[in-house]
Amino acid sequence: MKRKTLDALVVLVSILSAILVFSASLNWQGNSIRVAPIAKALYGQSPVKPQTSGTTAAASSSSSSSSSSSSSSSSNTIQLSTKEESPGIYRWIGANTGTTNPMLKIPANTNSIIKIQNPTDTKHELIIDTGADVLPSSDDINPSSSGQLSFKPTSTGTFTYHCAYHPFTMKGTIQVVSGP
Repeated sequence: MKRKTLDALVVLVSILSAILVFSASLNWQGNSIRVAPIAKALYGQSPVKPQTSGTTAAASSSSSSSSSSSSSSSSNTIQLSTKEESPGIYRWIGANTGTTNPMLKIPANTNSIIKIQNPTDTKHELIIDTGADVLPSSDDINPSSSGQLSFKPTSTGTFTYHCAYHPFTMKGTIQVVSGP
């Protein structure tokens, strides 16, 4: 009887260990697998480097201002919004074009800011899939709020972006092109 209890305990500990290992590599809220370390091992450093010092944090309490990128001539600003197309189905919307899940063109070697308005009743988080260990992210953008993501791509290429909470319906591509 003690042997069966010990065997059952070993099996249970093994299952819990496997769950712990897999949960460390999965993003449960976004239902997506983080494969940045694998991509880095296969392809080396990512050509997109996220900005640091708080520039990737969501600015949920910032007010709308008409000045977008007057501080530097080597800056690029893109406006996105979120929209609930039907109950529970959300999409990114190009604020200037109205395009659903738009392809974003970003110049290489330029500070780029993606400003996001969230008029919906749920939170969103914009993530750029660069293959780096730390992915550029807007952090959570709460309902009826706004946020932003700042980054500087250092070479040309195509990347995808998605919402951490709605990765199957809120996704698009970013094309990094030469020069501003």
